[in-house]
Amino acid sequence: MSQVNNPVAIDNDGSAVLERNVEPSKQLAHTVAEAVELYDVDRTAAHIAEGGYSRVALQFPDELLADSTLVSAALQERTQARVFILADTSYGSCCVDEVAAEHYAADAVVHYGRTCLSLTTRLPVVYVFGRETVDVADLCAQCETELQGSRVLLVSDVQYAHVLEDIGKALEDICKEVVVSRIAVQDCAYVPGAEDAAEPGRLWDLEHPIGEYTMLYVGEESLTLTNLLVTQRCQSAFSYAPQTRTLRAESARVNRHLSRRYHMVQRARDANVVGIVVGTLAAVRYQSVVNALKQLIRRAGKKFYVFVVGKLNVAKLANFPEIEAYVLVACPENSLVDSKDFYQPVVTPYELLLALSRSHEWTGDYITDFHAFLNELDQRTDDDGDDDEDVPHFSLVTGTLRQARRYNDPRASSSRDVTVQGGSTEIAQYMGSAGAEHLLARAFRGLGHDDQEDKDSEPMLAVDGLSGIAYKYSHETK
Repeated sequence: MSQVNNPVAIDNDGSAVLERNVEPSKQLAHTVAEAVELYDVDRTAAHIAEGGYSRVALQFPDELLADSTLVSAALQERTQARVFILADTSYGSCCVDEVAAEHYAADAVVHYGRTCLSLTTRLPVVYVFGRETVDVADLCAQCETELQGSRVLLVSDVQYAHVLEDIGKALEDICKEVVVSRIAVQDCAYVPGAEDAAEPGRLWDLEHPIGEYTMLYVGEESLTLTNLLVTQRCQSAFSYAPQTRTLRAESARVNRHLSRRYHMVQRARDANVVGIVVGTLAAVRYQSVVNALKQLIRRAGKKFYVFVVGKLNVAKLANFPEIEAYVLVACPENSLVDSKDFYQPVVTPYELLLALSRSHEWTGDYITDFHAFLNELDQRTDDDGDDDEDVPHFSLVTGTLRQARRYNDPRASSSRDVTVQGGSTEIAQYMGSAGAEHLLARAFRGLGHDDQEDKDSEPMLAVDGLSGIAYKYSHETK
């Protein structure tokens, strides 16, 4: 997997990029036989044959790409299907990339490695989680003190799902009750629209309220762990990392994470211009969430813009300084973005709902699932009723009263008259365009927009510009 250690200065000559050493991803399987065992090739081939698929896309994350050719060769030998590798994904690698697969007319996708288990809409999916080992004896020895006599909800990252039953049986001598979660698509394919299709996701059956259970997560620190911690309000939480064989209490980290998220909610409440960032095209009902967010923002009198940026990073969002807050529509795991590196807050749809709701406070519950969010939105919309939109709100960020700038207020239609300054053709009133207002407030707005320039000067004739490439133009000497 490529790793960038230090950013490259803007004014460098490009040699740093050309001379950088890129470490390849570590190969886990060195022979076809090892690949068959590690990546469940025989089971995958059986699903392909059973479904009658002729064009199959293999989606690998960056850290498993080194083994992709061996897996592809093994599947070609065992099936009649044409197999090809998706070496890059449009969004997060945890999501099934239906868009890229459909570009090659695939009729099924095999997804390898970690996954957010989001529902797909069109293509059948075979999930291959992998089988990493766990020292069950060491896990039980470390849990004996912390979990003695507790009710335990046992969950894991997908690559450790195959060993959960063994861990659960070993913990029965220590704990009062052990509930082992399961993944519905662990041993079967998911076919959208099928009547008996098992939907991706983690399932468990609890005899008592979840607040009486202690969560034990088996796996390394990841977005899966973060999502489970903030959405499941257990009595306490522990994680066991099989690679380092360490047991860690997670409650304090959850509290710090929720405190940061609450700060992001307050900053989003103060924003007048919101950017809706589409971070997935595969998850079911993402379009419904986008449309619901548009209505929510419009009712609040704020301005919104919709962006489709692929994989999210700081540089992409920094191109839009007029946006004061972003809401990311993505899978449950990728939606929890740490905003400390971004210039503006990046919140989830549920956090934006909290920010724009006047009559509800955050109770500590957290929603990242699209279906649950839409249900919550419908309920809160009915309960909110008509608020006095002219009443300012107290900002916990600035410590002052703030009057919102209303972009979608019908009563402001009378102020849409265009005025002209000093005989020039510059428009001073922009009919509620946040982008145009931001441009008008800038000191430099591009060539030909200087208020102090000579209006009677003749326009300059076009001349030949630089030729060559940015690394070395033709006029530069060696």
